[in-house]
Amino acid sequence: MHKSTVSGKAKNTVKQLKPRRHSGIWAGSVAKAMRTMIAAQRSLNAQNPVVISQRARRISTNRNWVNALEIERNPAWVAPQAGESYVWGRNDPNGPAAVVARRFTIRDNIERASLFLSVDNFAIVLINGRPVVIDNPQGNVSFFNPGRTFNIRRFLRRGTNDIVIAAFNFPSNANRSGDNPAGVLARIEIELED
Repeated sequence: MHKSTVSGKAKNTVKQLKPRRHSGIWAGSVAKAMRTMIAAQRSLNAQNPVVISQRARRISTNRNWVNALEIERNPAWVAPQAGESYVWGRNDPNGPAAVVARRFTIRDNIERASLFLSVDNFAIVLINGRPVVIDNPQGNVSFFNPGRTFNIRRFLRRGTNDIVIAAFNFPSNANRSGDNPAGVLARIEIELED
């Protein structure tokens, strides 16, 4: 889509603006993912939250997350633990981006909390609306697939918590396929105070 704008006061001519790539990612893909993130945040209101009341608890991506479709693991990716899976967006299973979300409730004070994230190719993660991870777009098929762990204690609170993950394939306008796989695995581990 082209937009028209007036270029220069004296000439009063019309100039065509073409869609631009920003930092290796299509602005349209980001805009679509952001709209999906907002929709996922709204969908959390209909979800029964996981209640964390025992001393240690793990919450991992699976079909119970909002908009999550369990997918087959690429052999190059880190193996999931029992009860967790790689996921992609149920609303667009072969699309270039996916947004998944989960609500959970913490009943007591938090001692420790971590997020393990493995994504092909890159992601944005929000917890309670605050950015935890904002990856730079990457051109490597196995970018970060061994996974990374983040300390997320300061992002969590006693009571209701939300996590929203927007994952992107590379290139950002390429659909997920056998030749260009994409998936995300997340694991939140929480330890409560005695």
